[in-house]
Amino acid sequence: MASERVTRYQPCYILRDSGIPCVIWCEDAVAHYGVPTVVFSFYILVPDIDKAANVLTQRGWHLEDSGQTKFGNYPLRSAHHRLTPPIDVTQNRPAWSPGMGPPPPPSKGPPRPTTTILLPASEWNYTFPLTIQNLFPPLPELLDALIDKLLDDPLTDGTWHQLALLIAYLYDYVPALREKSYAENLKYEHRQFHYDSLSGMSIGLPFIRHERKIRDALREGSFQLCDCSADQEDESLFTAKAQARIIASRPSPFTAEEYEADKKRAEEEERRLWLEDE
Repeated sequence: MASERVTRYQPCYILRDSGIPCVIWCEDAVAHYGVPTVVFSFYILVPDIDKAANVLTQRGWHLEDSGQTKFGNYPLRSAHHRLTPPIDVTQNRPAWSPGMGPPPPPSKGPPRPTTTILLPASEWNYTFPLTIQNLFPPLPELLDALIDKLLDDPLTDGTWHQLALLIAYLYDYVPALREKSYAENLKYEHRQFHYDSLSGMSIGLPFIRHERKIRDALREGSFQLCDCSADQEDESLFTAKAQARIIASRPSPFTAEEYEADKKRAEEEERRLWLEDE
């Protein structure tokens, strides 16, 4: 059975075999769409975190202190459960040391289960479809939910930073998102976010506050979609110009004469070493 496969995704198989819908979230989800990110804890969206945790604990998982959970580099303050997988005695071997002989070859087996974080789907603005075909959310639903979560964030801790990072990763690495027409796959209220992201705006606090107002205006029907919702001379939103100006204002570490002199010294040293080898 799928639920018996010992992989990183094992809790998903267990939950689905128990009739609990779930989708993979956070780093694992964006990695599925081609983002070359490192994965840490395993985040899952479920309808009810208490029911899901109960199913996993019945299968040997252990509830841990949720105060230790992080979202990126920041404490996760919102509702969740943190669980660690059952201890597999067959894997309880001492770590390799030089006195033990040649090191063992890298494991070719699937990744082991890891610390799993259960998140309530409703708080992450995700609605489960009637029929779930995949462990991963469709790309439009993933992006819609992340955008909504970002624009709803109170911006009082680091949660917004990690959300913005996940969204920026998707725009950097998923070719489909570089197309203006992809907006048609998103919720209407998020389409201007898409257009503005492609216009060159930088995802920071000014951008988030700006896009929150735009989203709310779209919901109210008081804003019309456009290629860019802000003045492109606004350097709080378009930070590339300001960054380029700062870099240009910094003095070069070398004058042209110093560069040539340093280059000549390096060539002479290389020639000296070559002659010594002869």
